[in-house]
Amino acid sequence: MSTQPGTSGQTPLYEDLPCGHLLLGADSLIVRANRLFAQWLGCPPQHIEQRLRLTELLTPGSRIFYSSHVVPLLALQGFANEVSLELTTPGGQALPVLLNAQHLEGASGEDALISVTAFNASATRRYEQMLVATQERAERALDELREQREQLRVTLESMADAVVTVDANGQVKLLNPAAATLLRVDAREVVERPFAEVVRLLWADDQQPRPCPVVQCLFLPEAQQETRASLLRAHDGTLCPISDTVAPIHDARGRCTGAIWVCRDVSEQHRLAERAAHALRHDMLTGLLNRQEFEQALARCAAAQGWPGYLLCYLDIDQFKLINDTLGHAAGDLLLRELAQLLRDGLRKDDLLARLGGDEFGMLLKGCSAGEAVQRAQALRKRIQDHHFHWEGGTHRVTASMGVAQLPGPGEPASMALIHADIACHAAKEAGRNRVQFFTSADTLVQARHGEMHWVPRLQQALAQDRFELLYQPIVATAPGVSRVKYGEILLRLRDDDGQLVSPALFIPAAERYQLMSALDRMVLRKTLDWMQRTPSVHCSINVSGQSLGDLAFLDEAVANIKRSRVDARRLCFEITETAAIGNLEAAQAVIAQLRALGARFALDDFGAGMSSFAYLHLLKADVLKIDGGFVKDLHRDPRHRAIVESIHHVAAAFDMRTVAEWVENEAILNELHAIGIDYAQGYFTGRPVPLRSWNAESPSRPTQAAPAGAAVS
Repeated sequence: MSTQPGTSGQTPLYEDLPCGHLLLGADSLIVRANRLFAQWLGCPPQHIEQRLRLTELLTPGSRIFYSSHVVPLLALQGFANEVSLELTTPGGQALPVLLNAQHLEGASGEDALISVTAFNASATRRYEQMLVATQERAERALDELREQREQLRVTLESMADAVVTVDANGQVKLLNPAAATLLRVDAREVVERPFAEVVRLLWADDQQPRPCPVVQCLFLPEAQQETRASLLRAHDGTLCPISDTVAPIHDARGRCTGAIWVCRDVSEQHRLAERAAHALRHDMLTGLLNRQEFEQALARCAAAQGWPGYLLCYLDIDQFKLINDTLGHAAGDLLLRELAQLLRDGLRKDDLLARLGGDEFGMLLKGCSAGEAVQRAQALRKRIQDHHFHWEGGTHRVTASMGVAQLPGPGEPASMALIHADIACHAAKEAGRNRVQFFTSADTLVQARHGEMHWVPRLQQALAQDRFELLYQPIVATAPGVSRVKYGEILLRLRDDDGQLVSPALFIPAAERYQLMSALDRMVLRKTLDWMQRTPSVHCSINVSGQSLGDLAFLDEAVANIKRSRVDARRLCFEITETAAIGNLEAAQAVIAQLRALGARFALDDFGAGMSSFAYLHLLKADVLKIDGGFVKDLHRDPRHRAIVESIHHVAAAFDMRTVAEWVENEAILNELHAIGIDYAQGYFTGRPVPLRSWNAESPSRPTQAAPAGAAVS
């Protein structure tokens, strides 16, 4: 401690304290200042003393605070402690100080002084700022935690899955509303109860209690978890199929503090799966078993031991197509549903009924002999015959043909029973319809159908092995003014295992009956287009079956193949029989319209065989009429046939169609065709069929010698 002379000589100035010290006179004039205070200001004490006022050294804000708060306090109570102010330093930086001020008692005649001690508060200010920043960060973190917690709460409450959390002892701590709903409990009542008491699980297959997943997770984490389907028994006793998972909860140190169990109600998925499984096994229209399921049941029945007395019945509605064509498909669908119910009501509980497709039904009749099976089939046939089908104010009657067959013996495939019943059913139709036919190999009609059945695997194998061969038969101009381009019909033959060519008359009926014609038509068109690519001078006629007419996939594929081949569609003529065209009128019109749009032409083949299609000529818009060879082959000897051919030609001319006469076998026929004015002739006399691989564009179209009678069948 030291003192200096002067008016304040009696008042000590503290030099050794770790703080600034001032003695202030009137109006805050600095009378004395110690060295540390002067250092803060960057000057010696003498540059401050008696020259500057304390207020001049304060920042503007501190100056106002000093004048408005500190000075009144000193005047009122004589002291002011721990006043936070800021000094202005030479560098322009503010120096925070903590100031204590006190009036001193002066000697008689001396002015009173104010003793001021100032502590450097920079470190304190930094700590305060750090503390404020820390508090702000903590508040932000706390706000984020509150926000996350709220998000988690909303998420948890809005989740469709049930969520239950437990502590390390397996006591329920929380469950969301979905869990409370699924368990049928009040959430407040189950908190703090053991999970195993709140959640009761069973195995779905045997409904035996399932081990508690939370207990296994917390106390047996290494235990192997089973993956069987589970059920939840709610607190009201209801059972619900579920899918659930459980996972442990760990703290920051990795210690397990509990677990979370998540459960989903899969009742709707089960219902959807059951509906899908039902749809896979049942016909959507009638609700009966479908063909695949029926065939599997048939195989099981045939293979099982101790299942004697089963017989198979195959039912086909007679002329069902007439219902669809005249009344519409909605009527046909309703009729099928009514007949399905009629058959259900006529069968016993142990019998099996299925819709095999279209208007065909299959039945497995249990516990009866062959004679009893026929009697039961007759009873079902009569139920159908007596049924009155009502549609839009009209009443309609239908009948059914049925075939009955025994199940195959040991070593034979079960499918043979279905084949035999199908054969017997077709035999019943050909015998006059509305009857029951039992399959016996000695029956004449059955033998005929059985013969066709043998063609099916042969045709399928021939398609797979590419053993079909195409031939070209010329169609020659016979009238002046018609085109003289090379034009002919593509004919189909099968090369058998022994290398011989087989006439289509032997295999086409089987192909038509067993739905193979569309595959044959596709193959013929594909091969013909490939040949026409290599033979640009030729125009070809190609036959299209009634099955292909009704097959939208065939039409799409035909258009695609024509475009792919880049063969000019104007070189193609598609032949459709009048029977197929009339029987599939809408389909025929659609095929003709789309292929004609590409430039192709159309011919009505075998025209006149039924003499029923004159009324359809204006609807079909064909380019060519091919007159049935049955009228052509003897028109030079039979005036009636000549008149028919001539009348068909005149009708065709009225519709701006060209005519082709088939089965032209001799020169006399050709001369008559010239006289009538027929445009083209086709037959063995004008040109024999030639394999495509050996066709020669320069070969004569007419042979030197007439073909024998009857050889014109193509």
